Amino acid sequence: MTTTAGEKGAWDLESGLPNDVDAWMKNCRFGTKDEYKQAVVASGTGEGEGVAGLMFIADLYDENGEMIGSQGWSVGSGWIPSDDGRSVHHPTRKNVVDSSRYGQLQKRVMKDLGVDMNEHGVPTKAPSWDGLGFHWLIEEHVTIEGKEPKRGLMPAMFLGKKAVGEAPVADKGAPGKAEPDVIMKLKSLAEVSPDGKTFQKAALRLEGVTKNDELMAEVLDDGPTGFYEKNKAA
Repeated sequence: MTTTAGEKGAWDLESGLPNDVDAWMKNCRFGTKDEYKQAVVASGTGEGEGVAGLMFIADLYDENGEMIGSQGWSVGSGWIPSDDGRSVHHPTRKNVVDSSRYGQLQKRVMKDLGVDMNEHGVPTKAPSWDGLGFHWLIEEHVTIEGKEPKRGLMPAMFLGKKAVGEAPVADKGAPGKAEPDVIMKLKSLAEVSPDGKTFQKAALRLEGVTKNDELMAEVLDDGPTGFYEKNKAA
């Protein structure tokens, strides 16, 4: 049986990854995958305080809430996960290097697709990506061994944010009855802001803060009961 140009034959192989699909990110975390971890250890690039082969991992769901796959992006050497993989920190740096796959993901989303990720959280907090939807395409990249290119998913278009396969999150009595995702963003800002004034300036630019009088009052409170003092990094 012959095949025409571009047509797959019975003995041709496929990547096994979803491709050219719309999908939303869920269960975002920092963790490892055995195959990649073994490659990093063998290459000798995972030495130091961090976890060898650490990746940013996201489960991908279609618009009906059905899981279609899981994808990981390497975060680089020296990073240490905490809070059951929800957070990550580095002993000597604050930012992810742009040569890592996770750095390239950030660059693609912010620079090429124009998404302001500051509205969703910080890159060292994996849940900052939860609910974000993209159109995904398979792309080739160089492996840790520097040999044959490997295939992985990268976003090509931003589709917005929504709860994946779930009913809208109910209000659980957050300050001023603000939306839970607004409170999450404010907490993330408080953790990374060097002082209260910096936090307040950034917080007032978030959608949903200035429209809520009680929440805005808490954000502008400079005292010990203010939002920043209660949620700043220890």
